[in-house]
Amino acid sequence: MSESDIDVIIAVYNGEQYIEEAIKSVQAQTFKNLNIIIANDGSTDGTALKVGALQEMDSRIRLLSYNHRGVSATLNGAILASSAPYIAFLDADDLWHERKLEIQLDALQHNHDAMFCFCMLQEFEDLEENLPRTHTARATPIKGYSKIALLCKRSVFSTYGLFNESIAIGDFVDWFARAVRENATVIMLDEVLTYRRVHQNNTTRFATKSSFLTLIKTHLDEKRKQSIL
Repeated sequence: MSESDIDVIIAVYNGEQYIEEAIKSVQAQTFKNLNIIIANDGSTDGTALKVGALQEMDSRIRLLSYNHRGVSATLNGAILASSAPYIAFLDADDLWHERKLEIQLDALQHNHDAMFCFCMLQEFEDLEENLPRTHTARATPIKGYSKIALLCKRSVFSTYGLFNESIAIGDFVDWFARAVRENATVIMLDEVLTYRRVHQNNTTRFATKSSFLTLIKTHLDEKRKQSIL
């Protein structure tokens, strides 16, 4: 791998069904000076083989292999192994518009105070017809306050720390809340540049409402402490 302006981190666990499509979504970016770090969280399927085949054709791809330890720890390992001044994340089952990184990088470079740039997010369905319909994609775009819609300066991880490895679901919410509490400058673009796949095995499908409410309560408690101080 050569030096790049952006390191794209894709954490994956048993994602052989979609990982190739995700990587090709990054390869199709109009912004080319990037590296693709695949953080394999102990997959037991053919994920590593698919990534290896793509590595042979693209020297920008790097495969990091870990014992299964959860997405937060896997992302943290990849962040520590990265070196570019900007970092973006893509889940192994999601996709990007081909100009996502180009547009977001331009926005950050023209607003020197901003450390985070998000974009609008559109969900799309990839549900099997013969299985019960448990959830659906939202028809209209939403503000993508999500790691897959983010491009950020590498320095944010020095400022706000890494992901909390004790949180199984909602790690990004917890992490970004730290920046919000410190009134970090955030850009939200009005363009749809990220596409989230809704399918039977989405991780957040199994999240309980109480887990997210706990994160929100923690965030509010911290805000109250700050106002008192």
